[in-house]
Amino acid sequence: MKLTRLASVATAMTLMAAMAACGSSEKTVDTQASGAADSSGALIGVTMPTRSSERWISDGDNLKKQLEAKGYKVDLQYAEDQIPTQVSQLENQITRGAKLLIIASIDGTALTSQLQTAKDNKIPVLAYDRLIRNSPNVDYYATFDNFKVGVQQATSLLVGLKLLKEDGSPGDAKGPFNIELFAGSPDDNNATFFFNGAMSILQPYIDKKTLVVKSGQTEFKTVAILQW
Repeated sequence: MKLTRLASVATAMTLMAAMAACGSSEKTVDTQASGAADSSGALIGVTMPTRSSERWISDGDNLKKQLEAKGYKVDLQYAEDQIPTQVSQLENQITRGAKLLIIASIDGTALTSQLQTAKDNKIPVLAYDRLIRNSPNVDYYATFDNFKVGVQQATSLLVGLKLLKEDGSPGDAKGPFNIELFAGSPDDNNATFFFNGAMSILQPYIDKKTLVVKSGQTEFKTVAILQW
């Protein structure tokens, strides 16, 4: 399953409502037509966290391609996991007159000031994949079922160890198997959902000693890796 493509499609479906909102602040008659006309050629700022991960490169390219195909101008930026860089990129996009901001945040709690500036300038904000917290100034959120992603990750592990078959029935292996757990960045809201989804599948096997975590580290706070 192409999860990044699903998120891109979800975003594209949301963009039309956001851009229509940009172009209809005063008149409400025939909002769909006037919104589309007013936003034609509008600048959309897209900020991704890093180029070090192929998925963010793919997501950025997909969004840029879809938006430009609809006639928008796109400023696509990557912050290389540096919060001050992402802050500066957002401020620059606001100054340049962006009509919509799409943000895959590095730290979902670090953009309060920039989001307030966007709100003051009537610029809609779409949080892409990673939820932006501690601010009321996020208008849209495009993502997928992150808990289920964790479930799928854990299930793939069990299939690989032959504890499960592809159809979900018990496999031939008995174990025990030694494993260690690693989780995403603690400042990434999605990482908690991924981890909880995976543990909902793995925990029964850990309890039965079929899977053994030698380090004993099975809590999110102990296995999370900053900016990973």
